[in-house]
Amino acid sequence: MATFARPDLCPDCGAVLPTDPVSCPRCGLPLRHPLAVELLATLGRADDLLRRLRATAVVPASTGAPVLDPGRTAPAAEPVRRGAGLGQSSVPRLLLTLGAACLLVAAVVFLAVAWSSLGVAGRTAVLLALTGSAAAASVALGRRGLGAAAEALGAVTLGLVVLDVLGAAQAGWAPDLGSAGFGIVLGAALGAAGLGLSALHRTLGGQDPVVPQLVPGPALLVVAGAVGALDPGSAIELAWAGAVLAAAGLVALGARTGLSVLRIAAAVAGLVAWLVLVVVVVAENGDRMSLARWWAHGGAAWMLAASALGLLPLLEPSVRAHRLAAVPAAAAAAGVSLTVVFAALDEGADVVLVVTASTVAVWSLVALVRPRWRPVAAGPGIAFAGPAVAAVLVLSGAAAEALLRVGEPYSVSGAVRVDGSAPIWDARLLVVAVLALVLLVLGLVRSAWRRRVALAGLGLLGLAVLGAGALEGAPLGVLLLPVLAAGLALVVVRTSLGATHGADVGVVVGVVVGGAAAALALPSAVLAASAWTALALALGWRLARDVGRPVRPGPRWPLVPALALPAALAAALWSAGEVVGLDVSVRGGVVLILLGVLAVVVRQDAVDVSVVLVAPWAGAVGVLAADDVSVSLAVHLTLAGALVVVRALTDPRRRPAAWAGGLLLAAATWVRLGDLGVEAPEAYTGPTALVLLVVGWRVLRATPAASSQATLLPGLVLAVLPSLLWVLAGDPVSWRALLLGGGCLLLVLGGARVGWQAPLVVGAVAGALLVLRELAPYAAATPQWVLLAVAGLLLTVVGISWERRVRDLRVAGGYLARLR
Repeated sequence: MATFARPDLCPDCGAVLPTDPVSCPRCGLPLRHPLAVELLATLGRADDLLRRLRATAVVPASTGAPVLDPGRTAPAAEPVRRGAGLGQSSVPRLLLTLGAACLLVAAVVFLAVAWSSLGVAGRTAVLLALTGSAAAASVALGRRGLGAAAEALGAVTLGLVVLDVLGAAQAGWAPDLGSAGFGIVLGAALGAAGLGLSALHRTLGGQDPVVPQLVPGPALLVVAGAVGALDPGSAIELAWAGAVLAAAGLVALGARTGLSVLRIAAAVAGLVAWLVLVVVVVAENGDRMSLARWWAHGGAAWMLAASALGLLPLLEPSVRAHRLAAVPAAAAAAGVSLTVVFAALDEGADVVLVVTASTVAVWSLVALVRPRWRPVAAGPGIAFAGPAVAAVLVLSGAAAEALLRVGEPYSVSGAVRVDGSAPIWDARLLVVAVLALVLLVLGLVRSAWRRRVALAGLGLLGLAVLGAGALEGAPLGVLLLPVLAAGLALVVVRTSLGATHGADVGVVVGVVVGGAAAALALPSAVLAASAWTALALALGWRLARDVGRPVRPGPRWPLVPALALPAALAAALWSAGEVVGLDVSVRGGVVLILLGVLAVVVRQDAVDVSVVLVAPWAGAVGVLAADDVSVSLAVHLTLAGALVVVRALTDPRRRPAAWAGGLLLAAATWVRLGDLGVEAPEAYTGPTALVLLVVGWRVLRATPAASSQATLLPGLVLAVLPSLLWVLAGDPVSWRALLLGGGCLLLVLGGARVGWQAPLVVGAVAGALLVLRELAPYAAATPQWVLLAVAGLLLTVVGISWERRVRDLRVAGGYLARLR
């Protein structure tokens, strides 16, 4: 059956098409045009219709079968679906790759077997004939549009060039195999062959094969390595510098001739050669890490030359216009910086830190002064920041350790000195390292952030001075005073950081800095009391100034002073108590009272929360330190309950807190009663029940719509239940049972008299349980048949009553149904 859709044939002249053709090589018909794609799909649709029509020929035709209507429009052609296997160009490329490999292997075998039997002329003729034939065939196939075949034979040609050089070495026409000269000859031959073959393809066939363009770059690296191996003492730097220049020339040649692959491959080779040059310069001068030897033996000159060579990519206009154009400039700047730093690497850790920090500072200042140079200055700045970062981490860690091991809390005098020692670097260089890093960050960030970074940097510099002083053994008070002063200034002045909430953030930073300084002063009671008192006064001042200030949307930073004030006040009072020698058990009560007074006076939610979190700890420590724990616990609970009740009474928003205060007072009473040996439950629950009943009675009188269950039931249950449980579990014949029964009777009569449900229910239930408990001894002596008879009688009465109610309900329902 005929096939209309033939992708391998021209639809016009029928010529055989090459792989992935752009146009027909015979008639010039364009094959990449959208109409060509539509034509191929239409022909495929025709093949499908023909196949279906042929399939209907074996079926007997019916009289009603449709006939072809020439005037009818054919349906739209569907695109031909191809399988997911190998593409049209994959198979020939695979075959050509295998063929090229076989040809190269055959050439190697031929030369190995027949080389000795051929004379000099025969060898020369065979090598030249094979290489030339492969090159000519590659160019010819390229002209015919067979790109894959041309690439394969181009690879064969380059492989034969390698065999040519090997043969020449065996014949004595070239340096021996493995020598530096052989590498030079091999690299030069490959580079020349790749360039020549690329030029032939471009000139004769108008093609740009990939394989020949890939070879010159690696061949250049081979030549540079071989030249450097000739004289490792002096020629190695020159060889790799020449390789960088030659690679730049190849890049320019590729740009001029339009060989894009050559351009990219040469650029990669140039980058590799430049990196090798830098490594070689550093490695060759590793034993010359002094200023005189570094410059006298040419190491510095070669490093400067490498830095200059790093700028070669900027000669290309397209590179200068790219966003990564700063990379070569940054690399060159890093090379110049390395020229300066390298001479100091053998002078000790302090000199290395000073030189690298100075380098970082210089490039950071360049970025600050010339913002357009920021990407260039960032490279060397970041590259040489490593020693400064290491020094900051090590020295700050040592300083922190020295400050933390000054002594236990309240164990030393105010004149104590910090016992610290700086490892590796001089302690004073901590300030230098921090300054360099702050300048680096200032140079890297945008101008909008520089003010905030500058303020943070000033804080870090202050901490660096503190750390250096700690490592030098300065007095603790002298070290903490400036840090504390800076924190207090931030709290009091509210320095703006330039943002919407910048001032509030400044207060937060001040609280953190001041709190850290006060915490570090804990080994000395005098220093701690002074620091915490100053911080508490500053927070109180800030809190008083912020009263009535409108709260802006966003983070609630203004709450920080209110949250921190109770903690600072508690720490100040505790430290002051240590200074004056106040007993710990008394100190806890004093702190508790003053914190409660603070909450009552300030009346802010944040202060209340902080007091609730801080005060219990002071009270707990005071209770545990007392000689009589139960008495101290009762006193502290009484103080806490009274303060909570006062806070609730002075602020309508805190009325519910009165219940918590009452519970604390009740707990204090229970602790004291337990300490006195009181066992009667009424002594523990009676006062609280009385308070609940009074409060409920007042609410019930003031709110006519309120129910007795919501107002009186808690107090009644608390008043009756403990006594009832005591009677039920103990002797029912007692004065407590008599009084409880009388009380239940009064509750029932009073509730019925005034119409309150809660006393009626509580009195009835408690009285019934009390009566049953009184009857329990006699019920045990009653014969079982009496109990059964009583139960049966009760069940019968209930059943009769139930049935009568159901009958009455049915009668009433019938009556309602008869109503109109």
